[in-house]
Amino acid sequence: MRTSHRLYALIALALVLALASTASFAVLAQAEDGFTLQEADKDAPVLTTREIAAKVRTSVVAIETTKRVVYDNGDMYNSPFGLFGFGYGYGYPRGSQREYTQKGAGSGIIISSDGYILTNNHVISGADEITVYVMGEDDEETTYEATLVGASESNDIAVLKIDAKGLNAAVFGDSDDLEIGEPAVVIGNPMGTVHGSVTAGIISAKEHELTIDDVTINAIQTDAAVNPGNSGGALFDEHGNVVGVIYAKSSSVQIEGIGYAIPVNSIKDLVSRMINDPASVEDQTKGSQIMLGITIADVTESLSEQYNMPVGVYISEVSSMSAAERAGLRVGDIITGFAGEDVDCSDTLNAIKAKQTPGDSVPMVIDRNGTEMTITIVIPQPTQVDLTDN
Repeated sequence: MRTSHRLYALIALALVLALASTASFAVLAQAEDGFTLQEADKDAPVLTTREIAAKVRTSVVAIETTKRVVYDNGDMYNSPFGLFGFGYGYGYPRGSQREYTQKGAGSGIIISSDGYILTNNHVISGADEITVYVMGEDDEETTYEATLVGASESNDIAVLKIDAKGLNAAVFGDSDDLEIGEPAVVIGNPMGTVHGSVTAGIISAKEHELTIDDVTINAIQTDAAVNPGNSGGALFDEHGNVVGVIYAKSSSVQIEGIGYAIPVNSIKDLVSRMINDPASVEDQTKGSQIMLGITIADVTESLSEQYNMPVGVYISEVSSMSAAERAGLRVGDIITGFAGEDVDCSDTLNAIKAKQTPGDSVPMVIDRNGTEMTITIVIPQPTQVDLTDN
């Protein structure tokens, strides 16, 4: 029975990675002294879902990416299907190597009439080609090739630029002013096929801390439907203002109505700096990161006491063909030790992991259904991320 309680207590933490303004509204625009964001009108009227869709549906774009991946036969870690995101691949043998074209899909938000677009970094990271589909008032789409202006891996946002004029730029609201229970609307590109899809719900929670692939976000939770491909799309408040960038969704078949967005107040300044002074964004240059291939959530002391399980890091997803899968890790395992050190939260795990050497075999202590065991995981080569030269 305790195992069942554990499953249902933590299953909601299972996440994946996921795609007409008025004179009283201020928009993101190119000013003489740089690109700035002004606040929306505090007295803006409350709109119906239909009115919000009519006003801002053309402010959200669909994004498709293409990436050429070459890897040696038998090198399963460098899988062309990737660890996270929404995409697929196809390939053919080429001598001692395989070459794949990996395709992905996501969403983006138009933030200026002349073609600046905000999205998630994980939507476009590593892409060789980025295609943007802009919807017109008559639902006819125009296709553009996009260039990358700047990106932040640690905040999971990126800014693109397309050669366009007269676009319907979205207006940004104040995410700190949101109240639990107020209406919310999500617009994006679910499954990479339904451009401009609109779903509605409420603001379910605020400042929900979650960690996916070493990125921690104090997220907004909504019950408006979010699906793969919605990543990078917009969460709108009841006034039709963008208050969040869609980031993740529940991946559990047992749980519905859980989607997460990055609060805009946490990234407004960063977006402006990406456009005005890209070099000032510290983590936008090439870097590397050891990815074990797990999605995790903290088991806090309160959860530990309530459900009689150890403090540590709960595994809510194990990626196919990852180092974690090869080591035998499973969804539901709780990591309590790594490389001879105790693990009490995801930050501790990430700090210990960063000290390891690729190729080393490292012991990992886990709790599996109440039984402690030690497994060995081989530290993979870091994943290279080039965010400045796609």
